[in-house]
Amino acid sequence: MDTQSPNTNVIFLDTETDALAQATRSAATSGARLFICHVYEQGNRTHLAFSLSLKLLLEIAKLNSADGKRNKSNAEEMMNRPLMQPHVKEIAKYLVNTDAYILPPFIFNSDTPIKVFAFGSGSVKFGYAVISSDISLYVTDGQHRLKAIEKAVIERPELYNDSVTVLVVQEEDLEQIHQDFADCSKNKPIPPALRASFDVSDFLSKITRDLTKQLDIFSGRIDKISSTVGKDANYIFTMNQLRIGVSEFLFGTSNKSLDSFTVENKEEYQALLDRAKSFYLEFARSNNTWNLLFQPRSQANNLLNFYNLRQERIDFNSVGFIVISRIGHLILFENNFAEEQNLLLIKALANLDYRRSCSLWENSVVIDDGKGEKKIIAQRAAINKAIKIAIAEIEKQTGISLN
Repeated sequence: MDTQSPNTNVIFLDTETDALAQATRSAATSGARLFICHVYEQGNRTHLAFSLSLKLLLEIAKLNSADGKRNKSNAEEMMNRPLMQPHVKEIAKYLVNTDAYILPPFIFNSDTPIKVFAFGSGSVKFGYAVISSDISLYVTDGQHRLKAIEKAVIERPELYNDSVTVLVVQEEDLEQIHQDFADCSKNKPIPPALRASFDVSDFLSKITRDLTKQLDIFSGRIDKISSTVGKDANYIFTMNQLRIGVSEFLFGTSNKSLDSFTVENKEEYQALLDRAKSFYLEFARSNNTWNLLFQPRSQANNLLNFYNLRQERIDFNSVGFIVISRIGHLILFENNFAEEQNLLLIKALANLDYRRSCSLWENSVVIDDGKGEKKIIAQRAAINKAIKIAIAEIEKQTGISLN
């Protein structure tokens, strides 16, 4: 019998003889390799399980990892997180020095369906997979182990004769590949910036990711890999810092309990995304410095040095962004103002003096370090105090009560 599973190229046959004969003919006519595998369904997808020698593993596995420098603003376009060389060295040392070592299974992704001639009954079938040269097998989970094996076999070439288990998931949707990566990465925790970039099952991560794609003021200016922007002049915030600010805007808090928040439907999600986009765009239009972000990045880079701005101002630090976002929540979610009042309040918020030297922030989120420098304080109490001060100033300027 010939049947085919959804989104796969699995052909089921009555006997092993039939499966082997057809697989052999298919491989011979296409110059492909033939592999024995198990075939099973999991999560509405067909999975293929192989046992491969380490030599063959190194030969066929491919990486599509984000680069810590080149992919800061587009990490989500890559299949995997950046390689962490200390982690690679640690695993390589373990393989070289441990006789009874053990390696967990590798998980590969194939965005092109692999032709499999399968046979048998039950939930797990046997099969012969035909893998041609035009099929790319990218590592979803195991890239550090893969690079560690490359290092270890130099000192222990006998490792080439050992084997590992490889699971191939057939998936073409990049977001689902990212989700597979996030779900698999349990042993080595994903840094917050990368989790916000890859974990699309998390509402706040997804909406933050969409903001970086759909708003010019953030596009290409959010570091989606690092844990801090540090002295980098090209990026405003890390992905996690932006995520925290977005959480403050949408919910008036960035409490970790929101990690499990979900929306009921696409319409509700789109409404929240549109409100966030509208707020940050209006704020940027009304603020002389943020307004420069509307220029193409190639031009604005000559005018905007984000490292210098972080030294001079609070609004290009995560603390200031939380203040702005929390007050945005108060304006658009906690009150029922007319559109004209909303615009007036957002403009007043945007026109506050965000320089560190401004007395408005003194002894709340900015203190004198005793050496003549204005130091930013990130404690929650300091942020709450700064928010109250900013609200009082906005109310004074507009005559509109926010309480």
